[in-house]
Amino acid sequence: MGVGGVGIVRLSGPQAVTIAEAVMGTALDRSVRVGWARSVEGDRLDQVLAFAMRAPASFTGEDVAELHGHGGPQNLAALLATVVARGARIAEPGEFTRRAVLNGKLDLLRAEALLGVIHAGSERSLRLAQANLGGKLGEVAAELESRTLSVLAEIEGRIDFPDDDLGIEEARIVDHEIVELARRCDELAHGFRHGRAVQHGITVALVGAVNAGKSSLLNALVGSERAIVAASPGTTRDYLEAVTVWNGVAVTLIDTAGMRSGAAGDAPDEVEARGIELGEKRVASADVVVVVNDGEPWNDGRRYGDRVLLVRSKADLGGDGRPALATSAVTGAGLDELKQRVISLAGVAAREGSEDAFVTTERQHGVMISARDALAAAVAARTTGRVAEVVALELRQAAAALAQLRGNEVGERVLDEVFARFCIGK
Repeated sequence: MGVGGVGIVRLSGPQAVTIAEAVMGTALDRSVRVGWARSVEGDRLDQVLAFAMRAPASFTGEDVAELHGHGGPQNLAALLATVVARGARIAEPGEFTRRAVLNGKLDLLRAEALLGVIHAGSERSLRLAQANLGGKLGEVAAELESRTLSVLAEIEGRIDFPDDDLGIEEARIVDHEIVELARRCDELAHGFRHGRAVQHGITVALVGAVNAGKSSLLNALVGSERAIVAASPGTTRDYLEAVTVWNGVAVTLIDTAGMRSGAAGDAPDEVEARGIELGEKRVASADVVVVVNDGEPWNDGRRYGDRVLLVRSKADLGGDGRPALATSAVTGAGLDELKQRVISLAGVAAREGSEDAFVTTERQHGVMISARDALAAAVAARTTGRVAEVVALELRQAAAALAQLRGNEVGERVLDEVFARFCIGK
C-alpha cells in the first residue's frame, strides 16, 4: 500500500455487509454514507464513505461492501485490520474478478481483458482491451461455438438415422460451413501476433559492433538522451532499456553493449563481458532485432532469423550501398521507415484502429489452435469419406475448445494461472 488521496477496502461474500456494518455502526445500502470507522474496541479509526451492494447486483455477484477512507499505508492498514478482526480475510490475487467469473458476471475472456485495461501501455492497447472487455472476442467465440454445434447436430442426426443420409445440397452446405469455421479459427489464431503486440507491447533490441551508433540511434528513436554517447568505443557496458510508443504500440528499446572484433587488445574486460552476456539474454527474447552497421565488419544478422532488420547508421556521413536501411541519428533520415518496418516485422497490422476481435494471451491462442486443428481434421475426415462418427468426434472437440475460450468447462489450474497475474485488490 502506498500514499494516495483515497484508499478503498472492499469486501465480498456472505458476511461482507454484516462486517462493514459492524465497522460503521450503522446499516448500509447502495446509498453512500459518511461516518466513522471504528476498531473492535470502539476507537475511531477514520472518517470514511461506506455503501453496500446486495447480490446479485454487484461486480462479483455476491454481497459487496466498500469503505472509502483516506489514503496512506498506516490508515489503510488500520481499516484492513479491523475488518479482518471481525471475520474477513485478505483476498487472493484476482479473487474479486475470479468470483465474478464463477458467478457468471463475466466470462474468462472479459476477465483477461480487464487485466489488459489495467496494464494498457498505449491508447491502442487500451482500445483493444476495452473492446474485449465489452465482449467483442466473446461474441465471436460464442458465434463460432454455436455454428459448430449446429453442424455437429446435423452430423449426429445422420448417425442416429443412418437411412436418412445427407443429400447432395445438404452435404455441400455442411462441408462449406466446416471449412469456413476452420478458416475463421485459423484467422484468429494468426491474429495472435498482432493482438499480443498491441496488448503487451513489443521489445526491440539494437545490436552491433562497438561504436556503430546504437546509442545515438536509441536516443533519436526515443526523442531524448537516454544513452550516453561518446567517441570512445564501449561506452555502453550493460544493456539499457527505454520505453516509447510507435503507431499506438508500446515499444521497449534495448541498447546492448557493442560486440568487439576479438583482435588482440580489443577484448572486453570482465565487467563489459558480463554486460554483453546479459544483453544477449535480452536479445534472445526480443520480438525484433535491429542490427546496426556503420562499415566493416558487416553483421548480416543471420543468427537472429526472420526477426532481424538490417540498418546502416550514420548515413549523413556517406557510406556504401549495401542492402540495409540507411538511417541517421543526426538528420533523422530513415527513422520513420525504421519504425514502420519494426512494427510490421512484429506482426502488427499497419492500419490504426484495425482492432477487430483478437486473441491476446497464450491461453487464448492455444485454445484457438486446438479448435482450428479439430475443425481442419473434420474437413479432412469429410474429404476422405470417413464415417460420420469420426467427423462428429472432431466437431465435438472443436466446440469444447471454443467453450473453453470463454471459460466454460475449464479446470482450477487454468483459473489459477489466469488470476495469479491480477493484483490483490482486483
